[in-house]
Amino acid sequence: MTTDRLIALGSGRSLFARQTGSGSDVVLLHGALTTSHDWEASPLTALGRRHRLTIVDRPGHGNSERPRLAGTPRDQARQILAGLDAFGLERPLVVGHSFGAMIALAMAEERPAGLAGLVLVAPLAFPEPRLLEHRLLAPMSVPLFGDMLSWAAERAPFGRTMVRAVQRLMFDPAPVPAAWQASFPFDDILRKRSIVAEGEDSASMLPFAPAGTIDLSRIRLPVHVLTGTADRIVEDERQGKALARLLPQAELTEIEGAGHMLHHSHPAAVQRAILAMTDARAAA
Repeated sequence: MTTDRLIALGSGRSLFARQTGSGSDVVLLHGALTTSHDWEASPLTALGRRHRLTIVDRPGHGNSERPRLAGTPRDQARQILAGLDAFGLERPLVVGHSFGAMIALAMAEERPAGLAGLVLVAPLAFPEPRLLEHRLLAPMSVPLFGDMLSWAAERAPFGRTMVRAVQRLMFDPAPVPAAWQASFPFDDILRKRSIVAEGEDSASMLPFAPAGTIDLSRIRLPVHVLTGTADRIVEDERQGKALARLLPQAELTEIEGAGHMLHHSHPAAVQRAILAMTDARAAA
């Protein structure tokens, strides 16, 4: 059974999630230029046979609202945690892909004892220079000027072409799944509100940005990091592998020749990481 849930959190904040399955709780967080659709259209929904999956629209994306200038990773983490509390989830396992992994880390920083663990897929974990995001998206975060840019981008006839080009990089060296792209919510991604949110997300990852610097010393829970050696979006050595070295309870799975969308190209590896963590929790 699948249920859509939307909770109003006040002050222009809300959280939308799609829940499916039953069992212990697993929360799925999407990355940039996607929504909850990314997980819903992945093979990982098969986990609903053993767990209750809560597939979240991150704040500012899809059907989840957030105020302007209130979308740092910590802001999003607190908003998601408030929504999960309202949904009645207790100590879920949080799975984050790409920028969603940064939000998962911020959730663990905010509530170290409130999560069962983290599975981080192709994680973006540290601020760094990022050509695509910082040149094209970060300017959208600037008040007034960014709003005008986002309004223009929403109406640009080549918007879908640009998004498709980014998607090819995301999946490379694997092809973009035809069914995934056919159901992709282009209208959600290319609306003004979402473009502004992408800009604010990108600005939080500017080099030395305090907003994107997580206090890893507060994260004392099991973490499994999965990276691909051919990832063209997030460089695995200075992000995922560096993160795994810094976290005391981290396990690393490095997949040779894999790209950024591991939950689509190598779903069995991601599923093994999730089940290993939930099985260990059940046995404890």
